[in-house]
Amino acid sequence: NNGVIEKYCYNNEADSCTKYGGLYQWDEMMQYSTTEGVQGICPPGWHLPTDEEWMVLEGAVDSQYGIGEPEWDMYDDRGFDASTNLKSISGWFSEGNGTDLFGFSSLPGGYRDGSGFFFRYIDKNGYWWTSAEYTFSNVWNRKLKYLNPGVYRLLNAKGNGFSVRCLRDN
Repeated sequence: NNGVIEKYCYNNEADSCTKYGGLYQWDEMMQYSTTEGVQGICPPGWHLPTDEEWMVLEGAVDSQYGIGEPEWDMYDDRGFDASTNLKSISGWFSEGNGTDLFGFSSLPGGYRDGSGFFFRYIDKNGYWWTSAEYTFSNVWNRKLKYLNPGVYRLLNAKGNGFSVRCLRDN
């Protein structure tokens, strides 16, 4: 925690950050807070989304399961077409592009392993943090896959490098 926001570019290639954005470890993203919905690395007037706020987004964009449906409380692959509706119309591997019906324009930036030894799944999967801890070492996150129309709700270690989306304050 040195006051400098640290991020990783896929395979340590700067053009990867330009195309997909940076990959951040959870503590860095949160700016060493554990408060859900904190501003973290987001600009003023924005915050890091909670697990609940991700569920609201998923329910708002899915054509079959609306906001508040029990579907969104589940673990792993959920929903009918939320991922398809959030994914960009290009940039995904092998027919995995989405419709981007809501302007979310998610890209498959892959992830960085917490050990720092490898990067995985560029152009196939995108991973996004929530600001919600599950345990001291695990945090809720979301994954979109190239050939899957649902959204994965998963737990991952804080040391991994995932993408970040900020949410405008009310």
